[in-house]
Amino acid sequence: MTVASTHPVTIAAAEASELAPALRLVFQYLEAPLHQGRVANALELIRRGEFAAEGVRVARRGEALVGAMIGLPVPGAAALIWPPQAANPDEQIALEDALLDATIAWLRQGGTRLAQALLSARETDLAASLVRHGFQHITRLWYLRHQLRYSTGIRLGHDQLTYRTYARDTAAPFHETLLRTYEGTLDCPELNGVRSVDEIIAGHRNQGLFDPDRWWLALEDETPIGVLLLAEMPDQDSWDLAYLGVVPEARGRGLGRRLACKAIAEARQADTAELTLSVDARNRPAWDLYQSLGFEPFDQREVYLAIWRE
Repeated sequence: MTVASTHPVTIAAAEASELAPALRLVFQYLEAPLHQGRVANALELIRRGEFAAEGVRVARRGEALVGAMIGLPVPGAAALIWPPQAANPDEQIALEDALLDATIAWLRQGGTRLAQALLSARETDLAASLVRHGFQHITRLWYLRHQLRYSTGIRLGHDQLTYRTYARDTAAPFHETLLRTYEGTLDCPELNGVRSVDEIIAGHRNQGLFDPDRWWLALEDETPIGVLLLAEMPDQDSWDLAYLGVVPEARGRGLGRRLACKAIAEARQADTAELTLSVDARNRPAWDLYQSLGFEPFDQREVYLAIWRE
């Protein structure tokens, strides 16, 4: 891989000794306190095995580190991207393109079919390189939380639904129902049909601490009508409402509200501090539902998505 014939540059995974300087380069646009915290957090995640070190990709000219980015494969044929950065602004675009070309090829060779970058308002200027390489800005993702220990209680009422947890004997109807909840969804519909159900399940299992007893198939009169996935986030003393979905023919009857209420009740029973979730800004019905139940926004990200179907 070369930026120009007179300036040979190689792209590869960072060596162990390069991880810290590469991460400092990736996050160089941040102010000092935030910059230091972001680098330290990434290094700690690598140390704990929660962040694959090979996802830190570097551009070298000889022994000099001239550029870096992150292309982190995650379960479910997916990847998370942090845009490339160059040590020398004069060759920023050339190095961005070299890093992205090589990293995308590496990800696709490993089976990745979709990649996304979740950028804060201060980071959207970095998206130009992604757009040049096929990423599209699809939506804004809102992060909401319910402060369970400090918010006033809501009346959950009697839930007439029945629930079966995720297990070998419920996996098939669970998977079938999960796929049906994507029909007509307003949450990132661009992802529909990109991955197999096994890949989708693998992606959800990777969110927080997986516990099959916190994954439920919801039934009404023994007919599956939806799924609810919760995940413990042990480092944050919180649970995450990773997914809530209702099949098309059961929508509009308040069943999504029942599932959301169950999520709140389960999290409260576990004495966790808060319940978090993310919602596509285009999904107004979900937004209205969650706000009516006491969820409040605390962060937002712009979503840039690339899908590789072949």
